[in-house]
Amino acid sequence: MKNHILTLGVAVLMLASCQNNPSQTANTVVSETTTMMENAAEKAEEMVTPQLLATYVGTLPAADCGGMATVIHLYADDTYVKQENCASKNFESKEEGKVEHTDKGFTLVSKADNHKSFYITKGDNIVQVGEDGKEPKMVKEYTLTKQM
Repeated sequence: MKNHILTLGVAVLMLASCQNNPSQTANTVVSETTTMMENAAEKAEEMVTPQLLATYVGTLPAADCGGMATVIHLYADDTYVKQENCASKNFESKEEGKVEHTDKGFTLVSKADNHKSFYITKGDNIVQVGEDGKEPKMVKEYTLTKQM
């Protein structure tokens, strides 16, 4: 008989501990909802486009298509977006990455493959140069004009 009472007592304790406490359930729901909202707010902040500093446009020489229409957007957080288009070859590309500032200009480093493009500033314009930083002989053909 004592064993039955002991077993019954343990069973009652187990059932009591398994019961959902409404205040605990509500607290858990509020906590989970708050966490979800905080995570959503953080993701929304990440999606905000940084302030645009400058846009450069022009057509750069390209041996196989007669000219590559190029647009470079530079942002305040040292990122960039470069878009290129060659209508005669039905080619379009979009590249994003980081801007590394140099004494005479900047280097664009692609996020996708770490490819580097080198530019020097000339007034309000930029000139695409080689890795050595030297201006090309045909400076005018490698110049992109600032639009804003």
